[in-house]
Amino acid sequence: MEQSEDKQWNRMNFEEDVYTLHSCLLVNRLWSDTAVSLLWSQPFRLTRRTPSSKLIQTYINCLDSQTLNDDEKEILEITDKRIPPTFNYPLFLRQLSYLDLYIGVSAWLEWYEPQEENYREQVANVSKILINSFMNCSRTFHKLSIETGEMLMVPNHHLNVFSHFGSEICLSKLRQFICIGDFVKTDIFAGAARVCKNIKTMFVSPGRVSALGERHVPEKQYDSLINLIKGQKAIEHFVAHTCSRPRRIVSALLESQINSLVHVEFVMVNFTECTTLIPLAESKKLETLTFEDCFGLEKVLEPFVSSTLTHLRKLNFKKSTVNDDVLATLIKNAGTTLSTIYLGPIEIKDPCNAHIIIDLVARHCPNLVDFAAEIQRADLPDLLTLLSHSRNLEKLEIFGNVLHVDSLLGNFFYLFPPTLEHLIINADWQFSSHELGIGLKNCKAKLKSLHIPDCFSVSDSHLRVITKYLGDSLQHLNVSYASPSQVTDEGLRKARSIISRVDYVYKEDRKYPTYWNLRYWGEEWVEEPIMDRTIEQWDWENGEEGWYGAGWRK
Repeated sequence: MEQSEDKQWNRMNFEEDVYTLHSCLLVNRLWSDTAVSLLWSQPFRLTRRTPSSKLIQTYINCLDSQTLNDDEKEILEITDKRIPPTFNYPLFLRQLSYLDLYIGVSAWLEWYEPQEENYREQVANVSKILINSFMNCSRTFHKLSIETGEMLMVPNHHLNVFSHFGSEICLSKLRQFICIGDFVKTDIFAGAARVCKNIKTMFVSPGRVSALGERHVPEKQYDSLINLIKGQKAIEHFVAHTCSRPRRIVSALLESQINSLVHVEFVMVNFTECTTLIPLAESKKLETLTFEDCFGLEKVLEPFVSSTLTHLRKLNFKKSTVNDDVLATLIKNAGTTLSTIYLGPIEIKDPCNAHIIIDLVARHCPNLVDFAAEIQRADLPDLLTLLSHSRNLEKLEIFGNVLHVDSLLGNFFYLFPPTLEHLIINADWQFSSHELGIGLKNCKAKLKSLHIPDCFSVSDSHLRVITKYLGDSLQHLNVSYASPSQVTDEGLRKARSIISRVDYVYKEDRKYPTYWNLRYWGEEWVEEPIMDRTIEQWDWENGEEGWYGAGWRK
C-alpha cells in the first residue's frame, strides 16, 4: 500500500507547490514523511530570492557533533545539550547550488555574528562543513551548480565538491551539472569526470572572465573538461559560456554526443579557430541552436546553408552576426516547429533582398511564441507583417537605435495578437503620449509586462496613458532611463498605486555595468548586470532584485 501511494505522489509531481505540500504534512505520518522529502529536496531554490538564516540553522542542527573538531563546534555553537530536529533533513537533499548555500550562510552569519572578523573565510568554512554533511547524508544528488556569481573573493579551495568524502556515491547519479565563474575548474572537471557518467544537462564556462577581461586558463582544465564530456553516456543539453579556444571542446562534444544532443548553446564563444560544425548541421534531434554574443561564425556556419534541421524549436543568434542565407535555410526547414527566434545583426549577401529574414519568419513560422530582433526603420513594414501573421505570439523584444515612431504606433499596437503578454523595447523609440494613447486604445493584447527602459522621451503623461489602458493587466513596467526632467515623483507614485512594479532609476543613481555575470535561476539561465543596486531597483516586498534584461547601457 505504501509503495502504491509513493507512486501516486511521484505521478502528481507537485514538488514546487509549497502550499499543497504544507497541507499534506497534517494528514498522517505517511503523507507527512513524503511531503517532507519533497519540500527538502531543493530548499535553497525556495529561498533563492530571500536567503534564510533559519534554513542554515536547521542544517547546522542536523550535524553530527562527533564529526566536528573543537574549532568547528565553536563556530557553530554546537553543544551536547542540543536537541536534534525531527528529521535528518540533509538525507532528502537532491539539488544544491554552491552560490545559494554561500548566500544562505552569509545571511546566517550576519544574523548570528554580524561583526565577525574574517567574515568571508567564516562563510566559506561553514559552507564547507555543510557540504561535507550533505555528501555523507544524501543518498543521491540530481542537480549540482558550482558558480560564484558576484563574489569579490572566490573561495577557490572550497569549491571542489568532488573532493569530499561520500561524493563518489552522492554525485554518481548527477543529471544536471553547472560550473561557471571566475575560478580555476581543473580539479572540479576532473572530479566530475571520475564520478559522473549520466549527466544529461551540462552548463560550463571553459574560460574565466572578470571585470578586467578574460584570464589565462591552464591547458589541463581543457583536458579535464574534454574527459568529462567524452565520459557521459548521453548529453542532451550542452551550454558553453565564455571560451576563446573552443576547437577541442566542440570536437569532443560532436564526436561523443552528437547522437543524443537535443539542445546546444554557445554564449560568448570565439569560433575563429574552430574548424567545422558539420555534424551539428546534420543532427536529427536538435531542437535548440544558440550562438549568442559569439564571434568568428562565418566559416563554421557554412554547413548550415545546406542543413536539414527540421525539428528546431528555438533559434538564438542574439548579438551575433550571421549571414542571411544561413538564417533563411534554418527558418524555411524548421518552419512550423519554430516557436522561439532571436535574431542579431544580419550580414546581407544579396543586396537586392536586404530585408527578407523577418518576412521569411512571418511566412514560415505560424507557431511563433517568442521573437526578438534588431529593428531599423527599413524593417518596420516586415515587423508589422510578422505581427499580423503571428497569432500565438506571447513575447516580443525589439532592440536597435533611435527611431521616431509616432506614425507607426497606432498600427503597431492594433496588430498585437490577443496572446501577447510581454513587450520589450530595448531601443530609444520616441513617441508622444497622444499617439501612445491612440495605439493602446485599440490594442487587443492584455500586456503583463512592458519594458521600455531606453525610451528617453517617456514622461508623466506617458505614465498616465499606460495606467489608463493597461492598468488592469500590467504587472511590471520598466521606464528605468526615462527623462529625469519629465518623470516626477508624483507621476511615479500614481503609476505605482496601479501597477505593482514600476522600475525607474533616478538621475543621481544611474550607474552602468562594466561586464555581465551569468546567474542560474530555477530552470533557466539569465544575464544580470553587475552593479551597485539602488533602492528603486529592488522589490522589497518579495525580496527580489530588479531585472532589466539585456538592454542595459554599457
